[in-house]
Amino acid sequence: MRIIDQKKSDAVEVAIDFLQRGKVICFATDTVYGVAVDATNPMAVERLYQLKNREKNKPIAIFLKDLKSAKKLFIFNDLAEEIVDKYTPGGITIILKTTNFAKKILAKNLNNIDDDFIGFRIVDSFFIRKLFEKYNGILAVSSANKAFENACTSPSLVKKNLTNLDLLISGKKTSKISSTIVKISDNKLTLIRQGKLNLKEYVDK
Repeated sequence: MRIIDQKKSDAVEVAIDFLQRGKVICFATDTVYGVAVDATNPMAVERLYQLKNREKNKPIAIFLKDLKSAKKLFIFNDLAEEIVDKYTPGGITIILKTTNFAKKILAKNLNNIDDDFIGFRIVDSFFIRKLFEKYNGILAVSSANKAFENACTSPSLVKKNLTNLDLLISGKKTSKISSTIVKISDNKLTLIRQGKLNLKEYVDK
């Protein structure tokens, strides 16, 4: 495992190099630490599943630079627009139906249950903002932990629990609370996982 501090001048370039070579990297997000690969590379996505011992019937979400990027990959309705405008960037994962363009470019094994829905996040954290200034790709990201274990919240926990990781971008300690996950379909919002954000006003509608 290579380790580099997130504030080093070449940290972004090193991360991009690892991503382009199909490697698994790890960094601090605005919730917990996350492990990430190139979302268009099915072999890299498979490595992510293996690293986490993640069940294949559990889809993997993607991180995107901004709303413009999201609108190329997802079909937005009025409710989705409202949620994105109100809560992103931030601690929310939004599951939407994908566009035909997304089906062409995203790795098929991001969602092995094949229902055309994938989650995405627009994240507000130091390193991810820096990364997306230079990285034009799409990140497949999951929390930094083995399946059924708690997500890592510090570099030391990542080093201890994910020994097969390729690159750790070492940063600050994070929150212990993962993102809230919601699914929007037919202009209705369903709460999948309660996390950092409370969307009670939408869930109860």
